[in-house]
Amino acid sequence: MDYNYADYSKHYIIDALFKLMEDSDFKDITVSDIAKKAGVGRATFYRYFSSKEDVIRFFFERTCSEFAGEQIYRPRCKEDYIDIIKRVIRYIKNHKCRLQALVAARLEYIYTDFVDTALNKHFIDDSSNDNLYTASGYAGAISNITLRWIKRDCADDENSVIAAFAEVCLGNSFPS
Repeated sequence: MDYNYADYSKHYIIDALFKLMEDSDFKDITVSDIAKKAGVGRATFYRYFSSKEDVIRFFFERTCSEFAGEQIYRPRCKEDYIDIIKRVIRYIKNHKCRLQALVAARLEYIYTDFVDTALNKHFIDDSSNDNLYTASGYAGAISNITLRWIKRDCADDENSVIAAFAEVCLGNSFPS
């Protein structure tokens, strides 16, 4: 995949924000701080983002696109959905520092809103399932289960987290 200047600038801005969040409160970080850390000007920041929160939203959108791009089949059964849940859990564990930074900054709502929007879009795109209340229910389960796991430093066994997803979202127990 070829990347252009905009892709690199967005990448550096995202990285800069999360690095700054390691040492500073989100509310104290300025756009100038982010631009300086990213090696871009304020104008470049505002060309791509209208706020610090937009940087985080874009991080989730980009992550979701990458995740979807890696999906090689359309889930058709519970086992397929469990495979997706496993991938989500692995991703969260690999990126827990960024998600923990959001929790520390009390920005969980951005994550929760993103999950809800993404699942509702999936349900709208899937002609066989148009119940957006169900999508929001799944989104709530995903958000709450993953946030609890993140707050516990992803220390709990992954299979117990996957089992919780399977029970709540798929209506069955997951074999250990």
